[in-house]
Amino acid sequence: MRNWQNPEHVAELAAAWNLDPLQIPSWAPPTHVMQMFRYAEEGSIRFLWITATNPAVSLPELHRIRSILSQDRLFVVVTDAFLTETAQLADVVLPAAIWGEKTGTFTNHDRTVHLSEKAVEPPGQARPDMEIFLDYARRLELADKDGAPLVKWRTPEECFDAFASITRGRPCDYSGLSYDTLRKGTGVQWPCTDAHPEGTERLYTNHTFNTDTDYCEDYGHDLVTGAAYERKDHADLDPAGRAILKAAKYVPPHESPGDDYPLLFTTGRTAYHFHTRTKTGRARQLVAAAPEVWVELGPGDAERLGIGEGDLVRVESSRGRLEARARITGIRDGMVFAPFHYGYWDHTDSDGHPSDAPDGRPTAANELTITDWDPVSKQPLVKLAAVRVTKVGDADGRPAAAPTTTASDPVAAEVPATVGGDGVREAVREER
Repeated sequence: MRNWQNPEHVAELAAAWNLDPLQIPSWAPPTHVMQMFRYAEEGSIRFLWITATNPAVSLPELHRIRSILSQDRLFVVVTDAFLTETAQLADVVLPAAIWGEKTGTFTNHDRTVHLSEKAVEPPGQARPDMEIFLDYARRLELADKDGAPLVKWRTPEECFDAFASITRGRPCDYSGLSYDTLRKGTGVQWPCTDAHPEGTERLYTNHTFNTDTDYCEDYGHDLVTGAAYERKDHADLDPAGRAILKAAKYVPPHESPGDDYPLLFTTGRTAYHFHTRTKTGRARQLVAAAPEVWVELGPGDAERLGIGEGDLVRVESSRGRLEARARITGIRDGMVFAPFHYGYWDHTDSDGHPSDAPDGRPTAANELTITDWDPVSKQPLVKLAAVRVTKVGDADGRPAAAPTTTASDPVAAEVPATVGGDGVREAVREER
């Protein structure tokens, strides 16, 4: 919400938290997760706390991620509601409450803020992550410059009010919202003002954007290198509330198909699962609709490689492999697709560590992807990897488990349609 390069913004945070401005890290850009794992790999990060995410499946080049998380010199703490692949590699797991077991807010991408009330008590030793963080802060004896506790809030509502206060006057302004406001309806879009007490549906209707040099959250970056611009670079644009549109020349990927790996591999999602299936993989209807990983090929590549619908194939890159049944779709030739959701949380070895599927097949798409990221957003580039595909088994009359109701719709007309309802698993079994 504030610009780390703007001393006035840093001073505002310091005043709000009663700290010396020098205590707020503002000497460099925030460290992104791909760089954190590089530092951990090199040994300069020795303690890593991972909350509510599963990098042992979602990040690229998984053998590298597993190797980093397994280092003896790295102490790994995981806060999660489920024993994910990452949690299975942790030194300490702190069980967390899920949404119905705690009170808090969440915000949709359209800026709609919702209040979720606690419905039931969390099981066993599970606690809301807010309580875990507050307990950790208390044990560290974090204090402001007067010696008072740095973290002064204790309840979900106090946490929200503190957050809303710190956003006042900033581009992401929650200051007009409160728990009382959120309890009056099904959700409110920030900003909530006297003129728009019900929230604001559209932003920038006056064609004024948050680009003024003294106000903006970031001075921008070089789109090719990711290097952060300085204040003078931004001021030279004379933005004055105007939108700043940037363009960059095409840069070829760091890995392209060649003789050994002639196809281009890309990963993505299916409508029936979210992220690494830690929740959706426990919903019977969703599992039945998309029970296991699959690989999509175009008709031309499939014919050339002698692969039919449902055949077991091996997809290999220079980093790892994936084995799954083939779905022949309308994807263009030269491309190979697999959903990234499927890891190994439901498959463990005798020591409780992630292992291959019960029949020995590696099922995580990110076994193949390359350690690379967008220079500005820092998002991992899991959409481009050079691979080869070989057939390793016949379909035996079984089509791929990919749903037919999405982009994975098969070319072959005889593949049974994905159906919904409580009896979906039994229906699919009968059709197979």
